[in-house]
Amino acid sequence: MISALKPRLLVLALTLLGGIPDMAAAETVLLARGDDTFGQGWLFLDATGQCRVATPRHVIETSDGKLSTPDLLDSYGRIHPTHTPLTAPDPELDLAFVSVGGQIAREGCSRDRVRLTPLQPIIQSIKQAIVEIATPTERQSIPVALKAVSRDSEGGHMIALAPVDPQAPFQKGMSGGTVTHNGRPIAMLFEVDSEEGVGIAMRYDLIASELQKLAASPAKPIEAKAGSLHNLILLKGRLPQKDMGLSTFLSRESALQIVPAEDRITFVIEMDGSSVIKAVRLQGEGMTGQGSIIVEADNAGQGFSPGARCALLDDTTCTMSPRRVTRLRITLTGSAAATYKINKIDLVKGDT
Repeated sequence: MISALKPRLLVLALTLLGGIPDMAAAETVLLARGDDTFGQGWLFLDATGQCRVATPRHVIETSDGKLSTPDLLDSYGRIHPTHTPLTAPDPELDLAFVSVGGQIAREGCSRDRVRLTPLQPIIQSIKQAIVEIATPTERQSIPVALKAVSRDSEGGHMIALAPVDPQAPFQKGMSGGTVTHNGRPIAMLFEVDSEEGVGIAMRYDLIASELQKLAASPAKPIEAKAGSLHNLILLKGRLPQKDMGLSTFLSRESALQIVPAEDRITFVIEMDGSSVIKAVRLQGEGMTGQGSIIVEADNAGQGFSPGARCALLDDTTCTMSPRRVTRLRITLTGSAAATYKINKIDLVKGDT
């Protein structure tokens, strides 16, 4: 359950059972919605080659029933934007998918593919599994015992689990955690009752079936709308407002609000290709007199080199010598008490 939501008790008809270091690695990832609100998801590559995350619908659903675009927090603590959230075709399922773009999609999306292979034989043959959980600081593997499965025509789409160690209970924020067996995802947590110590999970062959239905009408690719930006990666800083992160900023659904961490906000702008840039313009609120903007440039992975340093204003154009770049690293200095609101970021191109 995402941390801002209270657990709900799910009633199932149950049958008792007997008795990135490398981002390319399949893994559970953290979905951040700002304001320290988190949920879980499973990073995978779909049949069309698109990088996606499967997650419970309630993890990305706002209070008015709309779908938000969460930011993805990777195992290095970097925040990446997502786009195009979609619910499962079956409205009765607490299931959604969100697409991942930028650096992860180009270079490090999971090799895992959610498969239609029936999982009933595996689930019937095991008594224990592992729940993979992501937190802002680490990845955790929690041994769990299978307690029950639902009575249905598919042999039990829903599974009840409990931690083997009572000192490691299920908690809020674990919805979307992935149940694995021998490293293979077999189910996804979508309901956590922290008081009873029980979690309810949905089998991944059911999730794959819903994904296959979506493939019949694929979503249109995301278009960058915030100036000339296509992707931002937040390296340092905190998002204080719920549903106001990198993803909503890139889609122009909200401004970007960030609080400095260790007196710094640092993000990287990933370009689609190499471009000649001569200035960076930031427009926002609450920045005048707070500190400086530092621009560093990288071309084709040669390393960041100093570009310019300018006083930070609510409308700042920081100019540097024109240079060809593939990435820009932007650092804003300021105190931990400051909250910067960025309405727009533009990259000013120079002569080629």
